[in-house]
Amino acid sequence: MLKKKSIGIALACALALGAWSGSTLATPINVGGVVWDPTSPLDLTVQALNFRESSISSVGDVLTGYGVIGSFNGTNQATFCPGCDLSFTFQYTVSSIIGNRVEFSPGSISFFVDNTSSFNVLNPATAGVGTPWLTLSGHTGAVLGFVGTAQLFSEVVGTVTNPLTGSNGIGFLDATGGPAASFFQTHTQPDGLGGFADFTLNSEFLNSIVRGCASTPSPDPTSICHYPITGTATLIGRTVPEPGEMGLLGLGLAFLGLLVGRRRKETEGRV
Repeated sequence: MLKKKSIGIALACALALGAWSGSTLATPINVGGVVWDPTSPLDLTVQALNFRESSISSVGDVLTGYGVIGSFNGTNQATFCPGCDLSFTFQYTVSSIIGNRVEFSPGSISFFVDNTSSFNVLNPATAGVGTPWLTLSGHTGAVLGFVGTAQLFSEVVGTVTNPLTGSNGIGFLDATGGPAASFFQTHTQPDGLGGFADFTLNSEFLNSIVRGCASTPSPDPTSICHYPITGTATLIGRTVPEPGEMGLLGLGLAFLGLLVGRRRKETEGRV
């Protein structure tokens, strides 16, 4: 019979290996020049400090936009993307408008690493250039106060075509493509339907026409005047534990299993 003391020793060894792996192998992750610490207390928090987006007015309209990431787990661009920009583009289709509540499906966000650091918020053509880094696809969920299911939900202060301060959005996304995707497929964010997404998106936005642009948006998507709305956004998720951490923890648990099996054979032999 396996004694409790032996079980305790084996379990302690397994946990110690797991703890050791976390303390010694949890080094910063570098994917395509983007660097972050998976052990950060903020992991995973990605913030776009400003973005620009087009205006929408009716069901079927496609909301498009772009921006650059300004903070990754609380670190600035010089730390998480030294010598590069992590820019993004996005698009969402309006699926429902009821009063001041707008629902969007489908939607996606694409991130790119630009090693020329050429991003300029006044030039839409400088976003979405470089090497594809991550693709996030909309995940269907539900949000209290909205009647349907969707991938992005917006509550507008003012009007849909002229959102004012206090307008906000909530959405759900899954990591589906790019070299960074496998690090974020954690399914940790409740989607309101009993399932889990990889990310939740929270944003605030308002109409803020760039000086020199007309009140009516330009139809040219390469012009800054096509994007009269500005805002900020935060993506919340988790980083998948590094293979080294999981491997050593598994080694410790395997050691426990071998000890239990050996004790069982010894007991059966005596019988």
